[in-house]
Amino acid sequence: MAERLVFVYKSKNKQGRYLYLKEKDVFSYIPAQLLDAFGEPQFVMMFVLSEHKNLPKVDPVKLEEALATKGFLLRIDLEDVEENLINQERKYNGLKMLSKEELQDIFK
Repeated sequence: MAERLVFVYKSKNKQGRYLYLKEKDVFSYIPAQLLDAFGEPQFVMMFVLSEHKNLPKVDPVKLEEALATKGFLLRIDLEDVEENLINQERKYNGLKMLSKEELQDIFK
């Protein structure tokens, strides 16, 4: 894994949503609709990816791949029931709730 600086932002409006960027304050890689839904990004921290092989809630290999191909990675923590709108809607419609893995596949 190459040394790469990663810049982390959290959503000011949505709890549990984080953006990992390959360049600080460069949001042009992110589709406009996604950035609108994310809300105002608030800088949280910067780190060197090669030095952090055990990241909480993020696979470093997938992060490296996303930064190389798209320039960003969006992380949505779905542990909070209020934030998990997909499963709330599925439950309301009498559908089977999706597992965490199935939900993550939706956002790839």
